[in-house]
Amino acid sequence: MKYQIKCADPEQHSMFYSDCEPALRNACVGHLRMDFGSGNEFFSTWWGNRNDLNDSVFKSEFDDVVNNLRESGLLKNRSEMRRVCSAKESLPLGESYGFSVESESHIFLLRCRPERGNYDCYMYCYNKRELQLAQSQKQDESQSPEMSL
Repeated sequence: MKYQIKCADPEQHSMFYSDCEPALRNACVGHLRMDFGSGNEFFSTWWGNRNDLNDSVFKSEFDDVVNNLRESGLLKNRSEMRRVCSAKESLPLGESYGFSVESESHIFLLRCRPERGNYDCYMYCYNKRELQLAQSQKQDESQSPEMSL
């Protein structure tokens, strides 16, 4: 497998959802919602967030990650996703499983819930450079002393 599926970091918990804090949301290119239909189909919908980050580098890495995960297991079908979710350590996200996949320039966070009747997976796509900027700004804000009047 070209990409390693890892347990997501607990600090990334809010990044699996569209309502994460604005600084982190700004680093999100967008997210893909996926459904396996009756079990072996593959339906998806893209929800863009930052069109300026949806460039040729992103599109190439995104296609490569999705195609690799569809061939190697996690996104192959619902039963394979269920198997992977049970076999691998994941970040608990309520009734969902949280995984992370990194490419050269992006981090892909997958929130998986392989049950018929729900969307099986959401994949939030973050630009690493923008994410580092957002996290350093967040850290600077938390370390700056309060000014008293």
